[in-house]
Amino acid sequence: MPQSQSYLCVHVGYNASAAIMVDGVVVGAAQEERFTRQKNETGFPARAIDFCLKEAAIEGSDLTAAAYTTIYEHPWEVKAKVTPTYSLRDYHDYYGERYHARKMRGEDGLDYLRWLRDDDKFAHADPVFDYSFLTDEILDDPAAAVDSWTNERRRTLANYLGLAESQIEFIDHHSCHAHYSYFSGPTRGQDVAVVILDGWGDGRNQTVWLAKDDALSLIGESDQNDIGHVYKFATLHLGMRPDEHEFKVMGLAPYAKQQYVEKAAQKIKPINRTDGMRIQHDQRPADLYNYLREVWLDERFDNIAGAVQLYTEDLACGVLIAIHEQTGLRRFAIGGGISMNIKMNKVLSELDCVDDIMVAASSSDESLPIGGCYYLNQGAGSNVALESMYLGYNVNEELGSIDWDGIAKTHQVSHGVSAGDVAEKLAAGDIIARLNGRCEFGARALGNRSILADPSRRESVQKINEAIKNRDFWMPFAFSLLEDYADAYIENPKALAAKYMAIAFDTKPEGYDQIVAGTHPYDRTVRPQLVERTGSDGYYELIDAFRKVTGIPALLNTSFNLHGEPIVNNVKDAMHTFESSGLDHLLIGDTLISKAG
Repeated sequence: MPQSQSYLCVHVGYNASAAIMVDGVVVGAAQEERFTRQKNETGFPARAIDFCLKEAAIEGSDLTAAAYTTIYEHPWEVKAKVTPTYSLRDYHDYYGERYHARKMRGEDGLDYLRWLRDDDKFAHADPVFDYSFLTDEILDDPAAAVDSWTNERRRTLANYLGLAESQIEFIDHHSCHAHYSYFSGPTRGQDVAVVILDGWGDGRNQTVWLAKDDALSLIGESDQNDIGHVYKFATLHLGMRPDEHEFKVMGLAPYAKQQYVEKAAQKIKPINRTDGMRIQHDQRPADLYNYLREVWLDERFDNIAGAVQLYTEDLACGVLIAIHEQTGLRRFAIGGGISMNIKMNKVLSELDCVDDIMVAASSSDESLPIGGCYYLNQGAGSNVALESMYLGYNVNEELGSIDWDGIAKTHQVSHGVSAGDVAEKLAAGDIIARLNGRCEFGARALGNRSILADPSRRESVQKINEAIKNRDFWMPFAFSLLEDYADAYIENPKALAAKYMAIAFDTKPEGYDQIVAGTHPYDRTVRPQLVERTGSDGYYELIDAFRKVTGIPALLNTSFNLHGEPIVNNVKDAMHTFESSGLDHLLIGDTLISKAG
């Protein structure tokens, strides 16, 4: 019997994560934040690694190989956990006079890097990496920092897993994005153009790949794509957290008036241009942060949001049109952090040169380890496409040990409830959180860690915002829609796969009132999760039961978490969120917990 080929890959940047593959099948993937409860956790993902090994039922020393999914990262940024730790002022200081502006004048900025290394603000507990190599000399020598950080990462992962250091690899960032984007969806079987757009990774921020016979080859690349930078600075200048709240800017954009958006966009349009399949600098200022701050002084907040969205869509469309013109390809897979922009994906999907487009679930850097596993398995056996994102912790392991009697002292507990029972409560206007089976990987709740409500009730939005999620008032929710009934509610003439809330669609007027709470309140678009009959772990049956009660084959679906916290992972997390919010019920498997009184 041939020996199994098993690979584990890790990401240590913000939203650190791990994934494991056995014989071409991804059997587990998890984000470290789900275990530590620190949003956008950064650093060595020990708990996620442990989970993956347990899911694969193997010891670390049994792995064929393990890998980091980025070759170079700034060690001081990982140590400081910059993204979850920085305040808005810290971001402004970094891009302003405290660091970046000084570096542009040729100053060393060593005092700033010492601050990241030494200040109590960044003295995070329980580091796995040994950062003693971060001397002043290393901080002041980028080449030495690369070598020292590579050695430390290799040593740490080898020791943690019980592998030889020769079994630890480093995979190019964009190669991981590309392999995840291709193997995570139904774009296989024909030649596909895989387009990666992100902020930065191993010296590039845009790549184009030809996928043929399940092998990917690079056909275009650029290090001058500023979509991510412009969107990040817009987020910062609008008073929201970069690398986390860009989606809020996207949600705000439709409220702006088109004539003002176009005027504001003219000020940023010259930054980039498309040159064939690549995004290149045009009249880009050297100091993009201060340039944007200056040109936006006369612009209203909604016009800024609309302008950066238009800028994003125009550049991305230019790339896909050029790819089609040069290659004849009409099938695309889109990945990288910028592919989280669902409105951009909608515009791309509507291009005449696009017959099919696949946007993977949660294509930001947390998914790099999944792509890394597919990359490592090349030549070792056939890669099996990812059929589901239910790759995380399985709450079923806890069901036999839950203290139901203890919970029943303060809550109403009903065992053996049916999908019909739950549907009746949803139809009555109750808000229900569902904790079921394996956790979804990534940023989108897909029914197993979701807060659910009747999508026809506008008041559901206000109730969830005020009592549970504390979301910004202008932000839309999403909804889950039975795939069998999708044609009655959304405009999808190309029959695009939409399993992961990754593409926006226009809604049809005749069914709009039935799904109003799950749509964007201004432009009436939706980012649906089309739920298939198979593989939904009972979620299809719940929505179908709601359909039988109300005639609506959909549920409002938002992630099961409190504002600023990661999506819940286990029963403890779920009970904390339930008791700290205005949720009416918590459904764990087939047991319904209700607030007393």
